[in-house]
Amino acid sequence: MTRSSGFLLLFLAGCAAQAPTPRGPERVSTVALTTANDGMVEASVRSRAEPRTANVLLPLDSAWAALPGAYAAVGLTGAGVIDEAARQFGVAPTTLPRRLDNSPLSRFVDCGSTRLIPNADTYAVRLQVTTQLVAEGAAITRVQTLVEGTARSREMSGNPVLCTSTGELERRIARQLQRAP
Repeated sequence: MTRSSGFLLLFLAGCAAQAPTPRGPERVSTVALTTANDGMVEASVRSRAEPRTANVLLPLDSAWAALPGAYAAVGLTGAGVIDEAARQFGVAPTTLPRRLDNSPLSRFVDCGSTRLIPNADTYAVRLQVTTQLVAEGAAITRVQTLVEGTARSREMSGNPVLCTSTGELERRIARQLQRAP
């Protein structure tokens, strides 16, 4: 075995040992555009939400025990265990009030804007939040939080718009975990 193939085997073994990362389903957005000569062009955009990751100085069991309190502290109610063996916890798709943790929703998600007003602050926003905890040694836990959402106008019918995370909600969850006793 050559030296480079030995390193490759070690690298692949290290990758295989990591816990799976929660990922959102692939999203497809289709936009119809009218050209200057009244022609119609459709464009599809594919995307996949990725979790935000942070490390906290807590053993895995302590972080797992503190996770429900962290969700409650940032205003996420109705959360529960998704998969105890995989240490996944979260909130099923839920329509949120216009504010979360005393902040406008636009601080947490970007759902586009209408006339320079963020849609997240005026539309009905539906979010799903999932956190997975992974041990990174005896005293460090990796916190992987995935935020996915859509928003729909409260005044008129139409298709929902996709929302992307600003990263703030993930940071607040990790910060609350770090404060746990």
